Amino acid sequence: EDFDLGLVDISIDDIRLIIGGEPADDYEESKGAAVFARPEYTIAIDLGRGNSDMSIWTCDLGYEYVKINAEYRT
Repeated sequence: EDFDLGLVDISIDDIRLIIGGEPADDYEESKGAAVFARPEYTIAIDLGRGNSDMSIWTCDLGYEYVKINAEYRT
């Protein structure tokens, strides 16, 4: 209810996407695409709501990943 979008910052590795709830002026799509092309990267989201943190691990469950795993199981 008291969430303030103006306090939100989002980055991928060292590339800032959102600063203070607004798109970062210095963001370049080519730099963001280069990070997303890496096998691993970190997405950091600061909600501006205090001093706590959480880590979530995820992976790509795209077609190729599922296909590879299905082939050795069948």
